[in-house]
Amino acid sequence: MSPILRCARPDCDNPVVRKPGKLGRPAIYCSPACRPALARQPLVVEVVQDDSEDRQPGRDWIVRLRRGAHTVPIRRGVGRLSAEDCAREMRYFFQEVGPTHPGKEAESSRN
Repeated sequence: MSPILRCARPDCDNPVVRKPGKLGRPAIYCSPACRPALARQPLVVEVVQDDSEDRQPGRDWIVRLRRGAHTVPIRRGVGRLSAEDCAREMRYFFQEVGPTHPGKEAESSRN
């Protein structure tokens, strides 16, 4: 009898079920959720200060999306307050947490 194979993920002790006769590499993870390729990192909206040489004084902030090591700049060359407001709106859009401006719901319901 062969020994019970455990999931290759370091913090998982679940057994791995291998299907005899299945084509391809044998399974080493207990489920798709344990596979590193499928473990998605969270999407983060961040505001950072621009450190490039061509920045404008007072307008040296960047709003960007980050997931792991990958970043995408959304707005560049804006003031800090504008950058924070844009980031708050984007967080609302992506996370659907609730209204960002207390009076906006009442205004839209009147129209």
